[in-house]
Amino acid sequence: MTAVWPALAIAVVGIVAGLIVAIVRGLRIWREFKATGGKLGDRLEEISRAAEEIDTHLSRAADGSERLAGALERLRRSRARLDVQLAAVREARDALERAVPYLGGR
Repeated sequence: MTAVWPALAIAVVGIVAGLIVAIVRGLRIWREFKATGGKLGDRLEEISRAAEEIDTHLSRAADGSERLAGALERLRRSRARLDVQLAAVREARDALERAVPYLGGR
């Protein structure tokens, strides 16, 4: 019966030590969780700001794309007018070259 008391004391000390270790580790994990949550919140805020910037850039790109499409259409019309004018100049040159021999040139 005398061996029961030391064994009981060792068991109680082991249980208390185990509880202390569990509590200390639990507190450490809780602190890390809180720190991670704060870091996570900061990172989510950064991601949110980056998403807003991306949205701004995309809307500007869409506006630029619309302006570019308009400019390309104006360029196409100007090019068509230029082609017509160049054809008229070629016709005038051809007519002039045909008339020059009759005017006494060359």
